[in-house]
Amino acid sequence: MAMAPPRLCSVPKCGKRDCQKHNVLAWRTRDRPQVKRIRGRELQRRRARLFARSPWCVTCLTVGRQTRATIRDHTIPLAEGGLDDESNEQGLCQNCSDTKTHNESKRGVRRR
Repeated sequence: MAMAPPRLCSVPKCGKRDCQKHNVLAWRTRDRPQVKRIRGRELQRRRARLFARSPWCVTCLTVGRQTRATIRDHTIPLAEGGLDDESNEQGLCQNCSDTKTHNESKRGVRRR
């Protein structure tokens, strides 16, 4: 059975193969419980119910704009312990979703 070659260290200027000094933990640690994500038809049903309940972007409404929501977003991200259910979902437009995702990514980088 073929095995993959050892990977180079991802730290710049290290260059060692299978470096143990810079072994970086993944953001998904194994000691934290994984949330089962909803996919397929059930996800599409939940999206339809969400957009029927609240068709406007939640963030845009707070600043007085009416923009159609196109993305089902988790209020508390799954990576930070949020649940994948109706109590933790909101509708966002593409721009607000991109901004929120960017801010969450920055927060995740600082968390390490």
